[in-house]
Amino acid sequence: MAEVQNYMLEVAPLLRLGREYKSAFLEMLLKTPGTLYAVANFNLKNLEPSWCYQRLNLYDMTIARCLLGKHWCRMPDAKRPGWIAVPERAGYLHYNMIWDVPVRHQEQFYLEAPRIWRTVVPSGQFDLQVIGEETGEAAAVRRYSGKTFHPRWTIDNTITSTELRRKK
Repeated sequence: MAEVQNYMLEVAPLLRLGREYKSAFLEMLLKTPGTLYAVANFNLKNLEPSWCYQRLNLYDMTIARCLLGKHWCRMPDAKRPGWIAVPERAGYLHYNMIWDVPVRHQEQFYLEAPRIWRTVVPSGQFDLQVIGEETGEAAAVRRYSGKTFHPRWTIDNTITSTELRRKK
């Protein structure tokens, strides 16, 4: 009975407020800076978000070293690529990502990011595209990133670059 009680106390209220949570989550995505959209596929079944978290952490460090050199970890966050990764379960767990890469590193990032992803996740694929400047295109990409929102699961498993860098 403890499971039912926990469900009623913890999960049910979230589900009732799901529309409000989704609206607030999408609003947050709309305000997230970024010029590149990526889909980080792992192409592995039965993945846990904690394993994906570790892979994204390694990827963040590897990208930073590629773009910023061997002293990448001494660079302030403003000079490093920033991103948010929103999980989606569609066959395989993957993450929709919005990247904010400093202008001087964008070309190199665009060329190197897919290759580096394959070194971090050999079975994976990293699809990358520029978010256009057409009216409404940025908003459409951000809404798409949050399309499979679930109040508890999406919020608990969304990852940001700043979150990874805080934990030591």
